[in-house]
Amino acid sequence: MDNLNFLYQFFGSDFIEKYTTVPQLIGILGYLVGVSAFLQRNDNAFRWQLTIVNVIMTLHFYLLGPESYPAAILNIVNIFRNVTSTYTKNFLAMFFFIALMWIFYFFTTPDWKQFINYFSVIGTTLVTIALFRFEQQKMRLLILLSSALWIIYSLWIGSLGSLAIEITFALINIITIIKLSQKSRT
Repeated sequence: MDNLNFLYQFFGSDFIEKYTTVPQLIGILGYLVGVSAFLQRNDNAFRWQLTIVNVIMTLHFYLLGPESYPAAILNIVNIFRNVTSTYTKNFLAMFFFIALMWIFYFFTTPDWKQFINYFSVIGTTLVTIALFRFEQQKMRLLILLSSALWIIYSLWIGSLGSLAIEITFALINIITIIKLSQKSRT
């Protein structure tokens, strides 16, 4: 899609009809659960709630169809990644999940030559690094960068739930980063 034509396709005249389907409503459910995850200041609670979001979003992306299968696969890997990162910060475990994401991604991506398709896997890689290697503000800053990539990708594939999640996550994440920063100063 050339020259931001995908924005028109996302916000076109059939917006209500296109985005009130079962897959989109499941994505909105993921959004609602996800909001509470990013309000968490406790890193472990954050990881567990993020895992629930990944379960819901796996179903959402799968139901959206083949163009979204890579995102569904990434969310499946993320379920196990989130749980593992709660118990270990092992460098090899982190690399295992990153390698797994990229391998599955290449097997499921409809057109791996289109650069836009890399936004989701790069964003997910950033979250994996954040969960395994960082805490508090640093972890959330890397996740914020991931959200920017996922916002673009969500527009591209037409996922209302994912778009809402990432925009809201970015805003809540910024607020949480500020609060954590203020807390660390006192």
